[in-house]
Amino acid sequence: MALAKLPPLSGGNRFNSFDGPSYRLNGKEHPLPPPNALKPYVDIKAGELDTWPAHASSQSVTAASAVLTKNKSLVLVKDEDMGKAQIVPKPRFLEQLENFLKKELRALGVVDVQPSDLRLQAHREVFEYLIEDFKTYKPLLSAIKNEYEMMLGYQRQQIRQLEPLKQMLVTVSEQCEHKIMALREEEREEMTSLKKVNRELHSRISGLLNQQEDLKEQVSRLQTKLEEEYHKYREECDARKLLVADINDLRYQQEDYLASKNAAILNQDTEEDPVILKIALQKSREAEKSATQRLNEMVANYGDVIPRRDFEQLQGKFKELEDKYETSLQDFRKLQAEHNALLDIQKQVVQKRDEFYIELETLKRSSTPRPNWEKCSDYVQGGATRWQQLSEGKRSNELVDVLLQEIQSGGTGDTVGTDYFDPLGTGPEVPIYLRTTEPVRNRRLSKRDAVLLIRDVWKSKSAKDAERTDGKRQNMGEFFYEYLKARFPIEQLVIEWGYNMDDACLRYAHDDVIGLFGRILTEKADEEIYHSQVSSLYGLQTHMLKFDVSQGNVGTLSPDDFKKCLAEFFQLSGDEQSLTDMFKAATIELEISDEVPIEYKSLFMEDDEGKTGPFLEEVKKFQQARKDEYLNDIKEQLGNTDPVSLDDLRRAISITDPEITNEKVLDYLAWAFNTTKDGLKDVNPLDQAAIFERLQNGNILRVGKK
Repeated sequence: MALAKLPPLSGGNRFNSFDGPSYRLNGKEHPLPPPNALKPYVDIKAGELDTWPAHASSQSVTAASAVLTKNKSLVLVKDEDMGKAQIVPKPRFLEQLENFLKKELRALGVVDVQPSDLRLQAHREVFEYLIEDFKTYKPLLSAIKNEYEMMLGYQRQQIRQLEPLKQMLVTVSEQCEHKIMALREEEREEMTSLKKVNRELHSRISGLLNQQEDLKEQVSRLQTKLEEEYHKYREECDARKLLVADINDLRYQQEDYLASKNAAILNQDTEEDPVILKIALQKSREAEKSATQRLNEMVANYGDVIPRRDFEQLQGKFKELEDKYETSLQDFRKLQAEHNALLDIQKQVVQKRDEFYIELETLKRSSTPRPNWEKCSDYVQGGATRWQQLSEGKRSNELVDVLLQEIQSGGTGDTVGTDYFDPLGTGPEVPIYLRTTEPVRNRRLSKRDAVLLIRDVWKSKSAKDAERTDGKRQNMGEFFYEYLKARFPIEQLVIEWGYNMDDACLRYAHDDVIGLFGRILTEKADEEIYHSQVSSLYGLQTHMLKFDVSQGNVGTLSPDDFKKCLAEFFQLSGDEQSLTDMFKAATIELEISDEVPIEYKSLFMEDDEGKTGPFLEEVKKFQQARKDEYLNDIKEQLGNTDPVSLDDLRRAISITDPEITNEKVLDYLAWAFNTTKDGLKDVNPLDQAAIFERLQNGNILRVGKK
């Protein structure tokens, strides 16, 4: 029996020329191999199959062993003499089949035992080979295979039939959600209009009540004024009566005087008869009595009488007020009736609202919540602008397809569906690890693989820089090229990994670890930023460790000691908010209360992707805030100076940070103007925006206190 060397499947599909059943993988149809697909690669003669017991090992052992004696001489001893049991070797045919299967699985990249069409295809090839070569069992094995194939086909058909039901369920869920939102919006608009009408009615009622109170007040004032006028009239009437009485008395006196004077004259002329005088006096007294009686009757009858003109005027005003009061009373009754009707309607609306709310809660419990698709903008290449373009006018089901397509393509818009990168050429402007003129294979590097490679690059570069005698750091682009050459001996693989790493840095630019490495690799950011962050976190951990050792080395810090340690390391005198935020982040990460001791060592751990916990994220945010504050102070010192010269920036930095050393100022200036310290004397003024963009990507920190 001889088993020929089987060619790998990774170079392409060897069964493209066959017609027959196929399987679907990653959106493409792949044909199933025919039963005799492996026949050209295996040469086996019938009747030459090895027998192999189930208890036998897969390893073959020699029949003799080498033994070292006391005098250090080598002696060969047979295994039977030493009492060792002979191990039956595995048949060559079985071993070659297993090796072929392992090789195929490894070439297809499906070594892990997980459901996969590729694994099924590899095992199908081996099984087809067994069916062809085991003639005796071929009908039974073929029947078993056909049953499995029929069942797989039936299951695939069932899945295809259930897909529309799934989509219909999503559609019905969205329709229900839209109906609920429409009902809620309609209810909200109706409630708003009813509340508005209710407020208007309350305002009208309040206005009418105020108007009624005003009318009552006017009536009261008019009554008071009428009473005053009546008193004035009575006084004037009494005065007139007294005046009339005085006039009558004077007239009577005048008449008596004239009568007495005439009588005296007549008496002088003729002697008057006393009887006549007595009768005249009596008549006069009767006339005076009658006049007095009439006068009293007039006073009694017309004492309370007012002028007719005033009476008619007051009567007209009273009638007008009475009409207005009746109108107001009718309007009030109508408004009251409408208000009661509105109250009834409101009760019905509240009842319907409660019913809709109960229905809404029931639907919420029975349906899935609507996802917040805006969160995806932080993980898609191009940010919120590109995600808005991708998601505009799409439903949730379509957004899922878009997101899956982005995940499959790695999140880039230019490399969707492309298997190769376009070469950038070999010019001096192209980084050394990207110089090629041939298309480069797109591996679609995952985020985890990119982070693992970046961590290894940083580790290797730190060790390499520590060996340098000049104290300077090697350029990241040059080191990265040397690193890839050391790891991958083939030049094509070096360029391939360089392009894939460059593509991963673009796709995952939002990630702190990958984004910073990408900016340093393209010389857009200073490498010292990374080393400064590492040094700062290591210093903080060391400071906490020293504090713990001074407290007895128990592995934890009390909340007060933890805050004190943070305040001492970051010099947080007066900045209670930042201290509170970092302490809260630590308690959230450890899932403890504010009174429980803090296991500070757990706060400095990171996962495989380089992600840190909320505490270190808050520390990095605090350090970035300090850097932004420092740059804003420098910007305030510069004011409206644009463009900015070397002396202007030097003066602004010195004023903002008086304790900074001259060496540090030169480092900042060299980075800001993108030159060396020796080349600072030849630099030209630059735009203020360009200067601060460079400073933002540099290791710019305040040396002294603010």
